[in-house]
Amino acid sequence: MARRTLCLTLAAALSASAAIAQTPEAPPPAKPGDQTAGGVDLATFQTRHRTRLMRADADHDSRISEAEWTAWWTAHPGKGPADPARRFRRLDANGDGFVTAEEIDAATAKRFARLDDNHDGRITRSERPCRSR
Repeated sequence: MARRTLCLTLAAALSASAAIAQTPEAPPPAKPGDQTAGGVDLATFQTRHRTRLMRADADHDSRISEAEWTAWWTAHPGKGPADPARRFRRLDANGDGFVTAEEIDAATAKRFARLDDNHDGRITRSERPCRSR
């Protein structure tokens, strides 16, 4: 009787493993920022902008003063807005004289929403505005 139970158990295990082997493997889910998935998601969009703009934080106190902002954009001509003071005021949502990562994220979330024409949570090349240079 024990031998028969062992044989049935073995047969069941083998048939289950054969069924698993025939099941096609699903592709891995897209990672945030995965360009092959068709564009950029909000988290990646925010991270890219936050990382770039926080480089202006010269004293590394996790906030950018207007002096730091102006010095940064002056040192990097052509990479920033035409009027850095105006851009600073727009980013400084609470008007305390400093721009924080949270304020950058809030501003980029609004920009992302404007750029995401089809509201699918991703910005593709076709949705990005053309820039003349």
